[in-house]
Amino acid sequence: MDGGPWALCMLIDRQAAWDEIAAQLSEQTELAMDLESNSLHAYRERVCLIQLATDRECFVLDPLAVEDLSALGTILADPGITKDGHGCDYDVRSLDRDYGFGFRDLFDTQIAARFLGSNTPNLGSVLGDYLGVAIRKSKELQRSDWARRPLSASSLEYASNDVQHLVRLARTLRERLQELDRLDWVEEECERLSHTKYSPPVPEGLAFLRIKGADRLDERELAVLKEMHGWREELAERLDRPPFKVAANGDLLEAAQAAAWHGRGGDTLAAILDDTAPGLRRHLSGGGGSALILAARRGLESGPFVRPERPRRFNPWTSESRGLLQALKQRRTEIGEGLSVDPSLVWPAPSLERMALDPEQWLRETAENGATEVRNWQRREFAERWADVMETGKAASG
Repeated sequence: MDGGPWALCMLIDRQAAWDEIAAQLSEQTELAMDLESNSLHAYRERVCLIQLATDRECFVLDPLAVEDLSALGTILADPGITKDGHGCDYDVRSLDRDYGFGFRDLFDTQIAARFLGSNTPNLGSVLGDYLGVAIRKSKELQRSDWARRPLSASSLEYASNDVQHLVRLARTLRERLQELDRLDWVEEECERLSHTKYSPPVPEGLAFLRIKGADRLDERELAVLKEMHGWREELAERLDRPPFKVAANGDLLEAAQAAAWHGRGGDTLAAILDDTAPGLRRHLSGGGGSALILAARRGLESGPFVRPERPRRFNPWTSESRGLLQALKQRRTEIGEGLSVDPSLVWPAPSLERMALDPEQWLRETAENGATEVRNWQRREFAERWADVMETGKAASG
């Protein structure tokens, strides 16, 4: 590691040690934060490490060993302590999911870098661009099972890399943003991010419909896929493994199609599945084979699965409204180029679409407390930039 005043973060895996460190951290005015989870190795992922750092010290908190983390929740919710993270949408959701923790005074250095014009706002690039710091990354460690113990020295170094320089980076980025009068833009974006909550996945009974290619299956094939998907979920939960490591989506899809077609004849289901989906062979030859066959048979014997009816959507677009949308996006691009930032940061696309469909809508979109996607800083900076485009659009539609 380059540029850090420490050799390695301190591992905190005892309650007494955490209570002592938490008391010290609660006196800080700024902290860096990151976390690691086991999403690639467990049926239900969980937070496995929480990295915290000041501008001089670094700590790796083991939430699998420390039972009471309430002090961390207090720190995260303290508006007097700035919490620095990089691309921390996932972290915010994960801490809400596992502990119900919320954030106050969050600063995301990835968002800040984007508003400074960075086209590659990953942490390594931003650290190199603004601090001249290089951190070592390992794809092997990135994909490792962070729930495994004991933690190796290389794992602790990898985890600490993400926070050791964040406080200094955040301060540097805030200075640059202040010089460009964009700090309040980023602060509003971070305030929105701090209110992000964990959203549960699709209801289990319909999750199989999201498998790529399921939209091409007929109702009988879908019935088989539904049962086989349920078999995979049950086995994955019992083994505590991610479903994709139990059976690939493609194997389930191919097997469901083959079973629905050939199952009407005399071929055995085991032979059909073995021949069609090689990835399922280990389950057919192992102890779970009977459960897999039973799942396929249930799908064959059940009635066809009727997809939930999708409401018909009226297409309101006309050549005039499409032309207006193109003009609005062109204006947004021009603004973004003038600021040297991604045009998507200038104004949200859904708002532009509503304005294009109804030229009278733009006054409501740009008004204070208008559309929820539009930020206050965007209204202050750019509301008037749409006026001439909208007037042209209204004239054309009239």
